[in-house]
Amino acid sequence: MAQAREAPAPFLALWTALVLLFLFAPLIVVVMFSFNTSEISTLPIRGLTLRWYERLFANETFHAALSNSIIVAAATVILATSLGVTAATGIHRYARRFRTTARSAAITPMMVPRLILSIALLSFFNLVQADLSLVTVIFGHVVIALPYVVLIVSARLVGFDASLEEAARDLGAGTFTVFREITLPLLKPAILASALISFTLSFDEVVVTFFTTGNENTLPMMIWSMLRFGITPEINAIATLTIIVSSALALTAEIAIRKAQGVPQRAAGG
Repeated sequence: MAQAREAPAPFLALWTALVLLFLFAPLIVVVMFSFNTSEISTLPIRGLTLRWYERLFANETFHAALSNSIIVAAATVILATSLGVTAATGIHRYARRFRTTARSAAITPMMVPRLILSIALLSFFNLVQADLSLVTVIFGHVVIALPYVVLIVSARLVGFDASLEEAARDLGAGTFTVFREITLPLLKPAILASALISFTLSFDEVVVTFFTTGNENTLPMMIWSMLRFGITPEINAIATLTIIVSSALALTAEIAIRKAQGVPQRAAGG
């Protein structure tokens, strides 16, 4: 019986390796071509160079697009995290009878296709006669990131020990003091994970940005415009930098999420 159960292990290992190769092979190819001396992305690689990165960092359009992306992502993090934490906390505390319905409504934008969501946002901006700019881009990105914040913080609140807040109130602490001194520190890992995911989603977003931006481009929009002339080494260099930043943020967010999930379990076990 034991041998029968262990028999599929090599097959599963091979299948897992093939799946990972399928997922990461395109990224590896992009990184390789970003260091290729040839201007044409073909194999074999003729040599290694940092020329494309030097040319990229000397590009003023890249600087402007990168600055806009950082500004939009930072504003998205602040707004989405603030709104998401308060929404998740409010749903958990005050919407007990309708908690599932309220939480489902809060994460609905996550399940709507980005194209449909983008058209809806553009229609809304036209209805209120708002000029398209980085402000409208930030608004659209907050709509995208907010459901993820609500979902992550809500998962942390499931194992939240409400007796800590009750003890603080018994000692005379007000509502704001309890939230600041008790709730926020316990939610810190989930808030950090939410902020990192919000930054990553905003920094990489193309579809919503395309529909809501004005004359100012973000980095994904710059890449999209450059693709009209073909895949150049500069695009591979931008993609490589984006992969590194996104991977680092995603890894940090995953660690924070695991920490957020582990704290309630340890508290319950203790």
